[in-house]
Amino acid sequence: MDPAEVARQLADALEAAQIPYALGGALAYAYWGVARGTHDVDLNLFIAPTRMAEALKVMTRVGLIIDVAAAIASAEVRGDARGYVGSVPVDLFVNSIPFHEEAARRAIEVSLFDKPIRVLSAEDIAVLKLLFFRGKDMVDLERLLALRGKNLDRSYIRSWLVDAMGEDDERVAAWDRLCATFPLTA
Repeated sequence: MDPAEVARQLADALEAAQIPYALGGALAYAYWGVARGTHDVDLNLFIAPTRMAEALKVMTRVGLIIDVAAAIASAEVRGDARGYVGSVPVDLFVNSIPFHEEAARRAIEVSLFDKPIRVLSAEDIAVLKLLFFRGKDMVDLERLLALRGKNLDRSYIRSWLVDAMGEDDERVAAWDRLCATFPLTA
């Protein structure tokens, strides 16, 4: 099974159970025009960590393999957990910082993988990529700015980044440099 099929199955199960979610990561980024290969599924569950057991029960019914006790503990401490559907890793993120509430509000339903599915906004994916701040994330951000830079709410991204990390953080400086490389007037 490939990541897109896993995402479809998990999204269907979460929708049926009325558990708010949005697809993130490379699969959602593809919707915004930044396509790259991926081997995993990133799911944002817009629930309190205390509801993780309920969400896991729903997802295990469609094939998620996960240590439920460890996942609940990880969600409560770090806001994330990892399981698998077959050989496909599934990274789960729950509300652990104020930003997640705004990301939930801004998530949109789109047609992806031939079905309606909720995805994070391009700006919210950008914020998360800046928080993770890995090399591949910076490459993704460069591509996003090159493709959609004039349509991105850059001040929204910067504001959440400053709120999470502080004005002097290297991520803010990196975002400012990227924005200067892809100016709005070009």
